[in-house]
Amino acid sequence: MTTTLTACLSHCHDGCALLAERQEDGRIRLRGHPDHPFTAGFCCAKMQDYVQQTLQRPDRIVTPLIKQDGQFHPASWEEAMDLIAAQLTALRDTPERILHHIDYASFGVLHRASEYIFGRLGAAGLAGGSCVRAMGAAIVKDFGVQREPHWSTALAARRIVLWGRNLAAQTPHAGRVLLQARKKGISVLAIHPGDPGYTPFADQTIRIRPGSDRFLAAAALKILKDTGRLDQNALARCTGADALVPLLDAHSLDALAAACDVSPESIHLLADWMADAPVHVVLGRGLQRYALGGENVRWVNALAMCSGNIGREGGGISFAGGDKGHVSYGWTKAPADMPRRRTLPFAALGQALETAEPPVTFVWTEGWNPVATAPDAARIAQALRGRFHVAVEPFMTDTAACATVILPPALLFEREDIARAAGHDFVMHGRPLPPEWHTPPAGVRSNFQIQSLLAARLGMDFPDADTVLAEALQTATPAGTLAALRSQGWLAAQPQPVPWADGQFATKNGRFHLVRTLTPEPPAPDGYPLRLLTFVERESLLSRRRPEQMQDLPVARIAPESPCAAALDPARPARLVTPLGSMAVRLALRPGLHPEGVLVPRGGWLSRGWGINALIEPREADLGGQAAYYAQWCRLEQES
Repeated sequence: MTTTLTACLSHCHDGCALLAERQEDGRIRLRGHPDHPFTAGFCCAKMQDYVQQTLQRPDRIVTPLIKQDGQFHPASWEEAMDLIAAQLTALRDTPERILHHIDYASFGVLHRASEYIFGRLGAAGLAGGSCVRAMGAAIVKDFGVQREPHWSTALAARRIVLWGRNLAAQTPHAGRVLLQARKKGISVLAIHPGDPGYTPFADQTIRIRPGSDRFLAAAALKILKDTGRLDQNALARCTGADALVPLLDAHSLDALAAACDVSPESIHLLADWMADAPVHVVLGRGLQRYALGGENVRWVNALAMCSGNIGREGGGISFAGGDKGHVSYGWTKAPADMPRRRTLPFAALGQALETAEPPVTFVWTEGWNPVATAPDAARIAQALRGRFHVAVEPFMTDTAACATVILPPALLFEREDIARAAGHDFVMHGRPLPPEWHTPPAGVRSNFQIQSLLAARLGMDFPDADTVLAEALQTATPAGTLAALRSQGWLAAQPQPVPWADGQFATKNGRFHLVRTLTPEPPAPDGYPLRLLTFVERESLLSRRRPEQMQDLPVARIAPESPCAAALDPARPARLVTPLGSMAVRLALRPGLHPEGVLVPRGGWLSRGWGINALIEPREADLGGQAAYYAQWCRLEQES
């Protein structure tokens, strides 16, 4: 067996260093590099068989495809790029008719190359997003910028609060930190609406009504206020402290407890934990996917701040969303003198494409499957089919099926790149597998190569890859060089100090900004008593699913005491219904889930009968243009 060094630069904040092993039978297995300080010898299940399950899949698209008369036909790269360039050339004077969006299929520096081209064209983009927009905007409102402690600093905490982050399905190295913490005697309290995955990581659990996190945080703050345990030094560094006490006094503890459906005893438990500083809060992304997701996050921020847990070694809030600046991605930015580009709302993309004036006639999607991952997905599919649509896709996803031209990219371990990670202070080098192990299909091109081909046809200057990589490193890691990174596989970047330890925040006045509202949650609409929650699964990364994973009906999990449970037979198929339509599901009872919730896997494909986002109405959360996926109410009916 022989090995080679590489790294996972995929859409994951762990940024694992990997050893690829070629076994005697020719199979290639990936495992975490034992010498990397953060990876520490293991990686997630999604990576271990990535070569066989992704790179060598028989249904992979390995040549450009052009749709003619409703059918895709193989084409040469010259034919495909000439066709695309002709469309873009005709729109050079009206760039607002071009829509470009690249998502985070990879954190690689070279992977972002299409931003360079379309930024210089002045193409329209999207406002908002699916992932952490409300959370990021809430962090910026309160702290001034997104800055967080590493997960590993939780090992210096007295207690840890795992607030809505399912570590069994994502960021497994954060899960490892919590397991290490528990071995050290650091207790972990989990707060969530009852989705699976928290049990191995928590000593105690508080089950919460979906979407009511702000009321739980406010209730804990009220107890700290009433018992004289608010940190006065922290309050002195806050704007809005004078309004906090009357805001808390306006709500009784019983009313707040009823709003979040948590017992006063459990709220006292949370308050006691937060007062035992330093406490490290590991914040998940689910609580910001509601209509008031930004307010949810801001109240958790306020609880951490006013209890004295911000700016302390071992304390703080980890949210795995901040760019620590270890690598510069600035090479793709458009020139400063470019006009401000047009934006369309991510959360209502289908409607925006239908109604935009002037109309969008060209769409470029890359590393993104909106027909599986965006709200009102069926409407998006219809809108894409009515435009010249280029999809950079390795498989025939729902989005690719709507394209005019499909360009097949080289994938992870088939191209070189470098990337940052949010979970540690290392710059990672993604090295292609040796060609004698795995040869990329002859008809694929890296994302960087695709843009180089396009730039030549548009008459644009385009940098070479080595220059881009070297400059990205020079900006953020003065001690390292590209040659050293290629040789070693990773470079230690500048370590980050404890965020906010000096008491100065990045807001305009240098103070933490406390939330000033506590907005009631609207009641469930008539006929739709269940909150639709879509959860991440360990076996797949969002919509990157293999067809065999979607052969059966998707499972809808409900609590045994759910208002729908008595009228449903779990042994028979059911339908999940929203105002946008319905979807066939299998039922499963999930003890511990809040009765108002129904859990359905995230990222399923519409063409496979798993397209849950086709049933989610287009709404924005209160901050950041975040798609409010969890604002959707639904019901379950027995299949007739």
